[in-house]
Amino acid sequence: MARRLSLWMVCATGWWLGYGWIAARNYQQTTAEWGIYVPWSEVLTAELITAVLWIPLTVLALALAAQFPLGRPTPLALGVHLAGLAVAVLGRSWVVHRLDEWLGCWPALPLLAELAIDQRQEHAFTYALLIGVGHALHYAAAHRRREAELARAELARLRAQIRPHFLFNALNAIAAVVHEDPDRAERMVVNLGTLLRQALEHGDDRPVPLSAELELTRCYLDIEQQRYGGRLRVSWDVSPDVAEALVPPLVLQPLAENAVRHGLAPRAGGGRVRIVAHREGDTLRLAVEDDGVGPGARSGSGGIGLASVRSRLRAAYGARIELTAGVRPGGGFRVLLRVPWRSAGAQQVSASSTAGVR
Repeated sequence: MARRLSLWMVCATGWWLGYGWIAARNYQQTTAEWGIYVPWSEVLTAELITAVLWIPLTVLALALAAQFPLGRPTPLALGVHLAGLAVAVLGRSWVVHRLDEWLGCWPALPLLAELAIDQRQEHAFTYALLIGVGHALHYAAAHRRREAELARAELARLRAQIRPHFLFNALNAIAAVVHEDPDRAERMVVNLGTLLRQALEHGDDRPVPLSAELELTRCYLDIEQQRYGGRLRVSWDVSPDVAEALVPPLVLQPLAENAVRHGLAPRAGGGRVRIVAHREGDTLRLAVEDDGVGPGARSGSGGIGLASVRSRLRAAYGARIELTAGVRPGGGFRVLLRVPWRSAGAQQVSASSTAGVR
């Protein structure tokens, strides 16, 4: 809260100082047209003082809107906002009178009661406008928090979906080969353990190195290769310089699972899954493609995983992402992602620099 108050104070100060300067210029130009000359220093001083008095009232209005929003008004919230309005109308007029006794900035200033009555509409409107801005900021922040919470819930749901039926199938596959090919079964157990460990270690929505995400996807595809045998072939086109790129967790594995389950599993001859990762300037380009049955024959054109990846990428990057899914040239299905480049190494350097400054 202290950080928000500081930010509001800085923004309010900049706004009202700029407003006071513009008001002073307009006042001097108007009086000059009327043939009245008022020294610039006096005009600027009076207008700046008038504007500066709104700075604490602005912070007050924003704080009250955040603490006592009127979306569902309560007697307490209504009373608090009416008190703030009284401070803006009556308190401000009182402060102006006391300052005039000391500085003498406002010639022919009316009595306190007359001043409050004359300016009540202007001050009430300004304060109500500030309350409206405060509510807009409050509900925008609440909306962002809800989006982040939904993204975390979706990630948790997706993580829980590594998936009961997939685990069941993997364990059955291990049981089927444990006597015939112990080495193969051991490899499947190791990969399954790695898959589960990776999912548990990245238990939140913090970005992970792409190398970890690639390893998770490799373990998943390796297990599926043991199940499907020669029906599933995997190729990798990954540049060495992308290992430290930061991505949200569980970006590639759900797409690879969709490719296997919806693209290749329904096809008698199976097919190939291809994983692509390259850096293109300030962008990380990722792709998961298969030469399976294509979007016309697959369930949901990519399944739940694609929708989850899209929503979490939007939560992490906003509008700075590109996600396209559709027919792959030559047949099959392709999901292409382009996200802003973020490097784990650069983040560590930035953190170290900040720590050094402190």
